Amino acid sequence: MKKLGALLLTLSLFPACASTSAGDYFVNRGGDLVDILRMHVAAGKAASIKLELTRFLHLGIGWESDVWAWGLANREVTKWRESVFTWGLLLGHHDERSIVGTSEGRVSGSYGWIFGEKGNGFQMADEDNMLDVLTCRGTLMLGIGLDVEVRVGEVIDFLAGIFQFDPAGDDLAVSKLKSPE
Repeated sequence: MKKLGALLLTLSLFPACASTSAGDYFVNRGGDLVDILRMHVAAGKAASIKLELTRFLHLGIGWESDVWAWGLANREVTKWRESVFTWGLLLGHHDERSIVGTSEGRVSGSYGWIFGEKGNGFQMADEDNMLDVLTCRGTLMLGIGLDVEVRVGEVIDFLAGIFQFDPAGDDLAVSKLKSPE
């Protein structure tokens, strides 16, 4: 009976490999797995103590001015320079004012609640990926420090990707269809 269950589970995974090559399938799963965690160390003019429980709820404040950063971001281990201002007292905002040196020109993107001249409402870091709001983040810096994001939405994307669903819209086959070549 256990062998029959294992066989049925194995057979249910075959359709997941049908629409893309096996190489793309495993590259996409690896990319989705790496997307779950973002973290970096930073050194320079910085002071920050902040926790975020999703992109909506923030507590703390942080300021960085042209600091050197090194870590895992955007599916690569790299170094960059960043200037960030972030604040929160239940509601909050994270503003990446300058990111220089990453392949995407951003790490997390700017997100959070906006009030004033720019309008009132919530700014998404990635308009095409609603799962991004399920990110938890902690930052602690005083001259040197650490910034860690656990992206719960990417766990969902990884698990759905096993069955060839891509709720985050970041798999290779999808990217190839979106970009004209």
